[in-house]
Amino acid sequence: MVSKLSLGETFHDEQAFVQIHGGGSSRIGTFAIQMAKCLGVKVFITAGSEEKLAACKELGTDVCINYKTEDFITRIKEETGGEGSVDVILDNIGGPYLQRNLDSLNVDGRLFIIGFMGGTMTQVNLGCYQDP
Repeated sequence: MVSKLSLGETFHDEQAFVQIHGGGSSRIGTFAIQMAKCLGVKVFITAGSEEKLAACKELGTDVCINYKTEDFITRIKEETGGEGSVDVILDNIGGPYLQRNLDSLNVDGRLFIIGFMGGTMTQVNLGCYQDP
């Protein structure tokens, strides 16, 4: 979380997902974890190695997900009691993760795209967001 102001008001009962290339163990990721924990937010992160996951856990991350061995959408759903969504997502990958991030976001959630390491082009299925 870049700052409380840039997140809109982030409250202690919310859940945040830090989807950062290099995982939550990157500089941006470690900063985001610490800020979110100071605000009392439940934090989910992804990383690609057990070492990085351990470093994130040491910073206070609640749920560490190895993106190489687990699907983060499935894991978030498990960790949220089937609810399957978070309130805030911080993403610097962009492109290929946009649809999956939207699928992981609460209806009133906030998605902050802070980079495009995975590219700037993608397709989004808007049909799944319309009322039945």
